[in-house]
Amino acid sequence: AKEEEEEGGDGGTDNRHAKRARTLDAEVTHLRSTNKEWRKNIRRKVCDANVVADQIAERAIRLLKEHSAKSASTKNAAPVLTLVSKSELERMAKDKAVREVAEKRLASLANKAALLILERLMSHKWAWLFNDPVNAEELNLKDYHTIVKKPMALSTVKNRAQAGYYKTASEAAGDIRLVFENALLYNKPGSDVNIMASAMLEKFEDLWQSKVAQKFNEEEAVAKSEESMARKKRVDALRAQQNGVFRQKCQSYERLLCDVESFLIEVQQQIIVSCKPVAGEKRQRAQKMLEKTPFEQVKPALGVILQRYPEMLNTATQEVEVDLSKVDPLTLRQVLALLEGDASRESSEVKEVLDAWANVMLTVLKLHNM
Repeated sequence: AKEEEEEGGDGGTDNRHAKRARTLDAEVTHLRSTNKEWRKNIRRKVCDANVVADQIAERAIRLLKEHSAKSASTKNAAPVLTLVSKSELERMAKDKAVREVAEKRLASLANKAALLILERLMSHKWAWLFNDPVNAEELNLKDYHTIVKKPMALSTVKNRAQAGYYKTASEAAGDIRLVFENALLYNKPGSDVNIMASAMLEKFEDLWQSKVAQKFNEEEAVAKSEESMARKKRVDALRAQQNGVFRQKCQSYERLLCDVESFLIEVQQQIIVSCKPVAGEKRQRAQKMLEKTPFEQVKPALGVILQRYPEMLNTATQEVEVDLSKVDPLTLRQVLALLEGDASRESSEVKEVLDAWANVMLTVLKLHNM
């Protein structure tokens, strides 16, 4: 009884397999009976995919051109994903926020240098004559303001320096020089004030060159270096941001391409499953034509075969070893159409679908290789 039950079980399995096979045959038969409508649907799907692939290609090429143009406009930029243009670098060079730290540093140094020099000058025995502003009315110097257009005193320079007035060392040095130059201008050569002003101006120049000029030049170089580093950090940050956007766009295009490729593979599988089998004599005729026809004429057909059956290319000898008994009906029909050059109306309709599908896949492959 147990053996009979087991045999009955095996029989049930065979029946189920047979039922599935009959169902599949019925579906394929129905699909072939509605061949015309099915082909229209396939063509529509492939055309839609073709449009999407073209749009992706256009956007990807435009993105690459934009990236290349920006990279070329920046001569000393890094070679990989450099998106900061020369105009953007110039704008950042003029940006007050970038220069602010360096300018504050130089201004602080200028005012400190002025105070250091003034301390030495104002302690000189002749400095009393130049420390305070000239009171022209009290000294009855009626033409003083006519001759001296811009009065200046050492105490005025000191107050300005303490308040952080000077932005550069040259501004501070200019005001100190102006104190003595005004005295030289108003007082005649050979007079006591003229002689003292000349001596004080000479002393100032010596102090400035020995105590300030070299040190300030060094500090200015440091400040410029810091400014350059700050600008470089901002440029790097901008590049990183733009590179991130570029990568995101590339990834979105890649995802779209994968979707299109998956869709096309699904369509191809539908065509293969639904394609009518090819008679054995046609397979043999196609095989003979491949073997006897010149290579240049069979190259398109070989391209179709190798695209779907790359294992037929012997990588060691670089020779194509085609066995059409192993290819699917769809591929065989397309190969026959290419070899004969004059397909039937039914084959032409299939060929339109296949050609459109091949064009889309070619676009996808090109984009993947960019």
